[in-house]
Amino acid sequence: MALDFAALSPEELLAAESAVLTMRSLLDAAKAAPHGQGMVRVEAALHENGFEHLRRMLQTAVASHEGAQKKGSAVCPVPAEQPPHSDGAGKRTF
Repeated sequence: MALDFAALSPEELLAAESAVLTMRSLLDAAKAAPHGQGMVRVEAALHENGFEHLRRMLQTAVASHEGAQKKGSAVCPVPAEQPPHSDGAGKRTF
């Protein structure tokens, strides 16, 4: 399945560009790594660039959602779970 880049939204194009830049940094790290250090260097590049790529996508997704920018109470509040009682464990039977 190929992407039709002409049909992508601006947010999707930003994500695609970020993914390409992240991939380039991973490839550069692999090429520049000394023998036996490839995976370590690629993982380091992933931590430096890959997580930033994900953060940008997350920020873009949240910013594009109208409700995410509003302040106030939650639309559907969820009650916090009650902590278990210390006597909640059943009695041992042998």
